[in-house]
Amino acid sequence: MTTLTFRIHLIGTEPLVTRTFTVSEKTTMYELHHIIQVVMGWTNSHLYQFNVEEEVISDTRMVDDDLGPVTDVKGVMVTQVFPKVGIAVTYEYDFGDCWMHHLELVDISTHPIDEVLPQIIGGENACPPEDCGGTYGYKNLKEILLNPKHPEYKSTKKWVGSTFDPMVCDLKTIQQKLGNLGKLINDYEEGF
Repeated sequence: MTTLTFRIHLIGTEPLVTRTFTVSEKTTMYELHHIIQVVMGWTNSHLYQFNVEEEVISDTRMVDDDLGPVTDVKGVMVTQVFPKVGIAVTYEYDFGDCWMHHLELVDISTHPIDEVLPQIIGGENACPPEDCGGTYGYKNLKEILLNPKHPEYKSTKKWVGSTFDPMVCDLKTIQQKLGNLGKLINDYEEGF
């Protein structure tokens, strides 16, 4: 089975939030969107799009026709967008917080047929919490969490949860969630 390995990083985060993961060549861009949501730690609560040079690929059920031509994400295979190693696109999530991701194909290889895909390979640092205000808001949130005397420390800690650590990427939990990808997509589809 041919597999594609991607590296994604969240532009503007410091230290950089990164993930490396592998998918099957039979993956659609729609499935890739859901995989990105899982590996990054997002909750799939906002609009998204892939920017591939001048082309926009997104879920056409959620896009206003006035925004110009959009290619439906369900009709595009990852191999159409990423035919060779080194191809990179921008994945934008949450047009309010404007989370921009650099997504690059770093390897194409053959793997055993019984390998479970998608698969997380590596990652660094936690994904920002949803709706924290983009890169500036996330930087501010981390500064608050480092200062227990900050007036917003308790409310911020309560909001993000007691276990949130911006320096931790939990690969085991990510892989468990990838194992439930089909259910996550079905649950998402039930919302339409």
